[in-house]
Amino acid sequence: MSRSKDQAERGRRWYVGDRLHLDVRGLPCPEPLVAVLRLIDGGDAGDGLTALVSREPLLLYPELDARGWSHRLVTPAGDTLLRDGEVVLEIQRGSA
Repeated sequence: MSRSKDQAERGRRWYVGDRLHLDVRGLPCPEPLVAVLRLIDGGDAGDGLTALVSREPLLLYPELDARGWSHRLVTPAGDTLLRDGEVVLEIQRGSA
């Protein structure tokens, strides 16, 4: 069963406290990048978000830098929800 276009553009979103989390794993390129940038550009990301992605999003980094956002990879210890190659990316407004 395929996801609708709306679901694919947004990914799965939830909050932990005030922090937005976005799961774009499994979306075809360039949808993960587009989903993150839409949240940032639309103001929905607040001051930061955490993104779960299928692989390190190298093409996203220059886009974040151009918008004045910083990023860092997080390696959760013992996280069994991540498969090989999947990463957690913390994205913050402003430079690090």
